[in-house]
Amino acid sequence: MLLLTGCATSTIKSSWRDASTPAITPHRIAVFVSVKDDKNLRKMAENRVVQRMPKSVQATAGHLLELPPAPESDSVRRRLIDSGFDSALVARLVSVDKTQTVVPPQTRVGPDPLFWRVGPYYRPYYSPFFTYYPYSYETPGYTLETTRVVVETLLYRLPDAKPIWSAISESVNPESSIRLVDELIELLGKRLKDEGLLPPG
Repeated sequence: MLLLTGCATSTIKSSWRDASTPAITPHRIAVFVSVKDDKNLRKMAENRVVQRMPKSVQATAGHLLELPPAPESDSVRRRLIDSGFDSALVARLVSVDKTQTVVPPQTRVGPDPLFWRVGPYYRPYYSPFFTYYPYSYETPGYTLETTRVVVETLLYRLPDAKPIWSAISESVNPESSIRLVDELIELLGKRLKDEGLLPPG
């Protein structure tokens, strides 16, 4: 579903942080990626997030814990607390939207670059030289497809499993699932570090 072609651009469209919660960096964090009906993509994404976590944070992929990506539920929250986790990072695929724009054929004109002197000519009032009409050519029509991937990312603080930070990101024309995940890791990881919710490095 996410194996798409094009030039990728990822941006954070909106973000929120609980101002009442101090910026305490996690020590043990569970990483969850919620992708419907695609277990391999979930495993790949969770593993890459864990690999890119700062060395001072002990991170574990959610699929290794055999838990669904729902730290809000009482059963998952209890399992995480009993296992010593103090935080959970959850990324949810919100939508993958494709739009098509049809560009019709166009007629373009230009000067005669090789001075073939083909075609009619005239002498303008303001110039003593002959001027040749430009040549024209047709460009074929084509269809431009744009794919937008929207992801919601939340950081939960345990033991109460309350979200303390969230962001909505949008990626346009991602080249592949791996490139999309790596882009979002860099983009969102920097924002979390800037806000003091992940340690640098």
